[in-house]
Amino acid sequence: MERSCLTSKKIVILGAGRRGLGLAKQLIEEHRDVVLIDNNPERIDLAISKLDCMGILGNGTDLAKLNEAGCADAESFIAVTDSDEINLVSCGMVSGSFKGVKTVATIRGLIYTGTEGLTEGLLGIDHIVNPNAEAAQYIYNIIDQGVYSDVIKFNNSNLMLYNLYIEQFSPYLGISLMDMRTKLKADFIIAAIHRKGKVFVPSGNTIIEAKDTISLVAETAEVSDILKAVGKIQKKPRKIALVGASKIARALLNSMTPAVRSKIAVIDQNPAICTLFSDRFPEILVIKADITDEDIMQTEQLTNYDLLIALTDNDELNVITASYAKRIGISKSMALVKQNNNYVRLASYLDIDVVISTTDTTVDSLLRYLRGTNVTSLHSLFNGQLEIFEFTINSTNKACGKKLSELNMRKKAIVAGLTTKKGEIVIPTGNITLNEGDRVLVAANRNSIDFIQNFFN
Repeated sequence: MERSCLTSKKIVILGAGRRGLGLAKQLIEEHRDVVLIDNNPERIDLAISKLDCMGILGNGTDLAKLNEAGCADAESFIAVTDSDEINLVSCGMVSGSFKGVKTVATIRGLIYTGTEGLTEGLLGIDHIVNPNAEAAQYIYNIIDQGVYSDVIKFNNSNLMLYNLYIEQFSPYLGISLMDMRTKLKADFIIAAIHRKGKVFVPSGNTIIEAKDTISLVAETAEVSDILKAVGKIQKKPRKIALVGASKIARALLNSMTPAVRSKIAVIDQNPAICTLFSDRFPEILVIKADITDEDIMQTEQLTNYDLLIALTDNDELNVITASYAKRIGISKSMALVKQNNNYVRLASYLDIDVVISTTDTTVDSLLRYLRGTNVTSLHSLFNGQLEIFEFTINSTNKACGKKLSELNMRKKAIVAGLTTKKGEIVIPTGNITLNEGDRVLVAANRNSIDFIQNFFN
């Protein structure tokens, strides 16, 4: 179904839980008018006390409440409650009652969508996001890039973004970004610098300071060389242990080949679930055990694995398990967080390499859809201050047929990378011309998103 970039200021969100609040926060920072609907008075009170939004107490399947929320003149209606059924029915009601409003639903159950995703026109819903599938895809990408949370891979390109943190005694301290390029002997673009809590787009003469985080974009091979130059080795894990035979674990295994799955062990204490996984994935090793048992790590020789991923439905257990795995000698660990996003910030103190937030992966997917038809990927960095868009240039773009030096982006953003229609990777200079079918990576501050979307849509 055709979709366009955001045109109206109003977005109605059903569900003021973690995902609803996270999405609302980002949209409000973009100066959108957000209305939240929830049948829990405490959630509504929390939302309107924390965010500059309107809150409606009521049920999303009540047409009167949908009218009160202003669905008639909304650009989009997004249902993110914990109930698949409510999300489906409410989106169906909005689609049938308020013409022209885009409807988006988060749906976990494959019973509604099937393995191939949303059936065209189901209840008139424009788009469905599966939180489990989004988290599984994120984990798969992290594994593929060597379990570095500070390396971002893009959907349709061999370009990658690497966040380089400048230590107190870094050899790059006190030099310009231009000199840094010479030292690293690599071809890359600096998309942004995060300094003292703020993000800005630098120039070649910007001097690097201690505690800066520098976001640089380069081709995959160049990023590998940069990692080696700064003392990090990018190595994909061969043997992986999954703790918790959850839906996300199943989605992750489905995305892997039988050869990769043959190097994976799944640990779960539920005998029925263990049998299900053994039947569904005969290549994997299934261990029926309680991960909290004192000797389980040694008994099952889990220290021989390169990576442990804790995927149970218990946030605390996941964090503790991932942290303990590092202490007993497992090289890398990851933990899933579904309820408490504070654990994401605590991860570095607990020696966990990556914490996966289902809230963040779902919100990113929803924002990617809302951005427009030619946004093929989107990543938020530094607590949402910076966004990296991957745009496909079409014939109606203002940028189509122009050199980068001719584009007046008013210092609001930077074109950090380009993949031509033929698949060639280009690190941009002012003389590069953008052509129809090219895909560009654009880094923009949060307050410049409207401008950039209008520029490239």
